Amino acid sequence: MALLLMLGAVIFASCGTQTKNDVVTLRFSTWGSAEEMVVLNSLLNTFEAKHPHIHIQVLHIPENYFQKLHILIAGGLTPDVVFMNSLSLPVYADNNIFLPLESFLGKPQSPLNQKTFFEPALKALSWKEHLYAIPRDVSDLVVYYNADLFKQAGLLPPKPNWTLQEMLVMAQKLTRDTNGDGVQDQFGISFYAKPPLFWLPFVWSTGGHLFNPGLTQFQLNQPKAVQALQFYGDLRNRWHVAPRLEEVGSATMSQLFLQGKLAMMVSGRWSVPILRKQAKFHWDVVPFPQGNAGSVVGVDASGYAISKVTQHPQESWELVQFLSSHHAQQIFSQSGLIVPARIDVAQSAGFLKNPPAHGRYFISVIAQGQPSHTPVRWDEISEELDLALEPVWEGTTTAKQAIESVSPKIEKLLQ
Repeated sequence: MALLLMLGAVIFASCGTQTKNDVVTLRFSTWGSAEEMVVLNSLLNTFEAKHPHIHIQVLHIPENYFQKLHILIAGGLTPDVVFMNSLSLPVYADNNIFLPLESFLGKPQSPLNQKTFFEPALKALSWKEHLYAIPRDVSDLVVYYNADLFKQAGLLPPKPNWTLQEMLVMAQKLTRDTNGDGVQDQFGISFYAKPPLFWLPFVWSTGGHLFNPGLTQFQLNQPKAVQALQFYGDLRNRWHVAPRLEEVGSATMSQLFLQGKLAMMVSGRWSVPILRKQAKFHWDVVPFPQGNAGSVVGVDASGYAISKVTQHPQESWELVQFLSSHHAQQIFSQSGLIVPARIDVAQSAGFLKNPPAHGRYFISVIAQGQPSHTPVRWDEISEELDLALEPVWEGTTTAKQAIESVSPKIEKLLQ
């Protein structure tokens, strides 16, 4: 922490004003893997070459990003441009940290407007009717499947309009003891205990809700939501088509899928690059299965926000505009890591031509998706939910009992 504050002090002292050569230095904070930073730094070099009067000072925070961002803001060291995600946005927007950006869109000199991006991405990055970040990417979930394991089991690949019950039946047929030692070593479907991102599609698709539209009421205690949570827990504990904790060890779901021990995996676009490089089998994706309310997954978004106290709002907008351009989003999407938030890039051959064969499903599910809207105290709420639901995922209590227990705590945090 002390090192971070020292770094912030150096940053604060070295920028925020113009140099003798009239070069403006912008501070830009972001997370990202080493591979992602190579792409980003190359784009920033291009930006600086086109804007010689602007220098970008990158504050790369690969771990504990928001914790460290809090410290910078509290110390009066808010970066000029901040990479932000929709789940964490509300607490910053509610505390007046960022500039509303809707007025920047559609100006005669700006190539960006409301129709440039997927509407759910704009909604996800909005708070109280103001847009606080320009979206770079959209994050949603699909089901990855091992086509070779389906073929071995005599099953056709899932259809895009399949149901939760059909998924269960397939998962049961794909769960096997392959070496005859009496222990299951191939499972039908993945299981993530947290974050809520992974179990919420079961709730939404069944017709349940987490909160009311105004984010003032906790609704996970309603019958349909409880039913969906129990169904998800039963995948592991009743039907045993998903691996239990002791059967996973330190392996991730992605690792099990790559090893051919998992026939289906609920995951996002971030799984594409490693599968392209390492998968030794045929694989593809299909939309999340339908429940009573259809197929509904969360639509999160990440994008670029501008500090309300920046001394250089116009130069900051120039950077955001460049990083949100067709060229920049096309470069970002080439790795397969992101679903671009720009409609023209997402629908381009450059994005759709590479595996998976049905990559267009990452785009088609956006229309019926649920834009992520979280309360200001979402971090505390999600932590309470994780603790309450852990016994459900371990099979030691029911979803009804767990939600009844945690409901008063969540309702208090919503006040």
